[in-house]
Amino acid sequence: MVKRSTNKITRILAIETSCDETAIASIEAPRGARSFRVLSNIVLSQVAMHAEWGGVVPNLAKREHQKALVPLLLQALKQSWLFNSKRKNKNVKLQFKIQKSLPAILERESELLKQLQEKIIPLPKPPIDLIAITQGPGLEPALWVGVNFARALSVVWDIPLIGINHMEGHIVSALIEPKRISNVKVKMSNLNLKSVVYPALALLVSGGHTELVFIKKPLHHQIIGETRDDAAGEAFDKVARILGLGYPGGPVISSEANLETADSLGCPVPKLPRPMIHSKDFDFSFSGLKTAVLYLVRDLEKQGADIKKLRPAICKEFQDAVVDVLVAKTIRAAKQYKVKTILLGGGVAANKELRKRLEKETDDILPRVTLHLPQSNITGDNALMIAAVAIFRRKYAKKTIWKTMKPNANMRLC
Repeated sequence: MVKRSTNKITRILAIETSCDETAIASIEAPRGARSFRVLSNIVLSQVAMHAEWGGVVPNLAKREHQKALVPLLLQALKQSWLFNSKRKNKNVKLQFKIQKSLPAILERESELLKQLQEKIIPLPKPPIDLIAITQGPGLEPALWVGVNFARALSVVWDIPLIGINHMEGHIVSALIEPKRISNVKVKMSNLNLKSVVYPALALLVSGGHTELVFIKKPLHHQIIGETRDDAAGEAFDKVARILGLGYPGGPVISSEANLETADSLGCPVPKLPRPMIHSKDFDFSFSGLKTAVLYLVRDLEKQGADIKKLRPAICKEFQDAVVDVLVAKTIRAAKQYKVKTILLGGGVAANKELRKRLEKETDDILPRVTLHLPQSNITGDNALMIAAVAIFRRKYAKKTIWKTMKPNANMRLC
């Protein structure tokens, strides 16, 4: 059994339900330190279910989050030894408060309410000091489930609650690294947060967002460029659908792009456009690039070409086009804003070509700028990054915020 935390250590429970991953993590972080210990870190993906539809269906995601949250919470608490299932909660006053408040909080999530009443309320309060929940941006139906669940837990356990911006989680994910002792990595459960020299620039690339964020000082963000239509990850998904490669598109296109190209088959693929690569601003647009692939495939089919044989070359050209734009804009923004650090975050940050090109261009053009890349296993949506943000923002947590907290599907960094 883990003892209740002292004033020198904060135990944080983090919950993430912004899209199609249900994730819960718990950590303990010494006050004032840049290191923390992972007590549990669980991600349950819905990708297989949504693949049938070629993309995430918000109401299906909401339903699956409802089913998964309580079992995942119990699993996370068990992994972290933060509760004793043999003890029972006998606080009569709290029981009255719970029975009065919970139905109102979870009126939209009846199944979640039932599970909470049956499996969580009877348990004693775990030694957790703070609950962190993804408040936005994301799919509103999915966000509501996680936010209401966190609100309910805040009431049940009488624990402060804080809402976290999902995109800030992706920024901080670039700073998470294994702790080292005498330059030797220790267990993955012991992590550090890298130091950042400001000003910094973050390139955030995911299925729903493509943004360049200027960070003048810690916790102060300014979006200086963003997509005007499709995000980069969304374009990957749509192009994969055009090519019959399935969902999600990022990994399959990257895999195809590494295969034999059409040049070696004697059938070179025409170059695709690099949208807005020379525009004076730092915005992005990938909808036209997706359409260009659609027209390319249509024209090649009219010429009698075998699209399956050409897919590796088309994927490589498409991936190169996206990476060219992302890297060019990032380097130019870094020079204009005179930044000292570049951070990469988001699901597309797992793309090996993007990581390689960003490293090369930073080394060649901005040798004095430090580049921080996230570990590939935490580029996707996860609760660990939400917990990490809470380390920086824990002083803003409140016990009463559950009364007014709502999700914000269009939440922006500020």
